[in-house]
Amino acid sequence: MDHKEIGDRIARERAQAGLSQRELAARAELSQSTLVRIEAGERKNLSVAELDRIAVALGIPLTLLTRGNPVRQRMQVAARASENTKEGLGRAEELVGAILTLDARLDRFVEFRSRVSSLRESLVKRVAESVGDAEHEGRELATELRERLGLGLSPVPDLAELVESAMGLDTAALRLPKDVAGFTAHDPERDVTVMVVNATDVPERQRFSLAHELAHVLLSDGVSAHRLDGERTPAERRCDAFARHLLAPAEGVRRWLELFDADRPDLKECAVVARHYGVSLQVLLIQCEKLGLLTRAQHKQLKGPTGHELAWHYGWGPQYVAESEAAARSRPPRRIMERAVEAYQAGQIGVRAIAALSGSDPSTTERELVEAGIHPPQAPPSRRVDVRSLVSRDRSSASRAAKPPED
Repeated sequence: MDHKEIGDRIARERAQAGLSQRELAARAELSQSTLVRIEAGERKNLSVAELDRIAVALGIPLTLLTRGNPVRQRMQVAARASENTKEGLGRAEELVGAILTLDARLDRFVEFRSRVSSLRESLVKRVAESVGDAEHEGRELATELRERLGLGLSPVPDLAELVESAMGLDTAALRLPKDVAGFTAHDPERDVTVMVVNATDVPERQRFSLAHELAHVLLSDGVSAHRLDGERTPAERRCDAFARHLLAPAEGVRRWLELFDADRPDLKECAVVARHYGVSLQVLLIQCEKLGLLTRAQHKQLKGPTGHELAWHYGWGPQYVAESEAAARSRPPRRIMERAVEAYQAGQIGVRAIAALSGSDPSTTERELVEAGIHPPQAPPSRRVDVRSLVSRDRSSASRAAKPPED
């Protein structure tokens, strides 16, 4: 056995379960010092019996400790990232792998309800070997989805809610490395797909990244890696077109701009419509150019200001700041968080697992759970004997016995 590798696995699984070394040692009937040596790979006489007790205490198969994590081994991943970000991609894979591993682990405690979405199944396309007209194909798929959802020309207020509820897919916002914009991971054995966006991005960028990831899933190429720098591939341009038309439908943009009754839209008018649809100025300008409302030169002239700058110039600065602060918080997949809280209430996992999932510290997470009326079951009274108390009691009894009776 590779004691160091096994120790690392135990430490990872303990963290996934939200247990401290003291808590796991007590559950496995080991001393804390013994567990410390095991996790450090320093207990050379580690027995299978001890490993089995640890596995039982963690609620996992013994093979997970001896052979490794099967979820991580079978996980299919794809990131939309810059070329020189190998370390960042590794970190992103660690984050999403931990989420899928926890979800699989929860199957032992909470019923796994497979979410088959008839809407998603009907929209999934077989991708041709080569992309034809990327703009047309992306727009057609976005229009079909909007029609099926009855969205008309309205904005999509909560894209994550739509994806999770209507499409049966999981979404998350995690603090990824700057060079990673979006991330899709798939567990083929459990048919679970998680689409992750970068919580360090501004709100409109997060929405676009999530719509872009959804396109990859619907087009059956969600586990193909794509780079963000250099020339965009036809497949990437098709997903960009889908995201633009899903979030800011061309006809809706046209009708909004017609309300201003101008020969051509100016910066403020474009900013207002971009705000209405929750997209960046750049996305709105591309739509305007596709509609023939702006020339390429006019497009270039208007581009540049950030969402923050536009918000403060045109009156919604405080709202934009509040939205940005909310978007910067980690947001785990709702379905997995619900299952984790259910397992926590049953005493199957610790608060640290909930905290890791939510990107918060354990004390804050525990306080928020208590305020929500959520508690783990009370631990049974300890059966350990307080030796010091017994010794003190015996000495006191002996002292009284040795004292002569008073006359």
